[in-house]
Amino acid sequence: MTSETPSTRQIGSNNENFTIGSYNGFEIMIRDSDGIINATKLVQQINEREHTTKELRNITRSPVFVEYKQYLEKISPFNLNGPLCYLLPTAFMNDVRGTYVHKQLLNIICIKSSVKYLHHVTTIMDKINETTIAEHDADKTQAIADQFHYVINTVTDTLSDRITDLNQQVRQLAPRAVPNGKERT
Repeated sequence: MTSETPSTRQIGSNNENFTIGSYNGFEIMIRDSDGIINATKLVQQINEREHTTKELRNITRSPVFVEYKQYLEKISPFNLNGPLCYLLPTAFMNDVRGTYVHKQLLNIICIKSSVKYLHHVTTIMDKINETTIAEHDADKTQAIADQFHYVINTVTDTLSDRITDLNQQVRQLAPRAVPNGKERT
């Protein structure tokens, strides 16, 4: 899951840099020193878009969030150099203050904050389920759990290939100070 876009911008506070990026259509703030994301700003943005009043404090205290956070800490699927969730000190300017979370926790925050986001995730999972059932109907010799993993791996590989292709296309775009056809001869 990537959280940055080519059209990012930077903010500085207390000799630290923060990058404004994108995550599934939401603008996010990433602390450059550790890659952790400002969840407070994300929930505020969702509240503004959807005219709701969800509070991050309630989301991070919910049993499902706490259990998922503990699960991630236990399995540690990534190099964790600090906590999965922390409050940025008030010494920082208002624009960057808030609760910061690891990107693995973004989905659960978005799902608990946004009914529309939950709907999109549900639609994606339904398509994966339909594909798994179709695969199972075509080949009943394999366990359905194995076919589910095959479908997930296929989706992941397809998306990874697409991301790689797009990144290569971006790298091939040479920045030009002089537009094509306007060069001196």
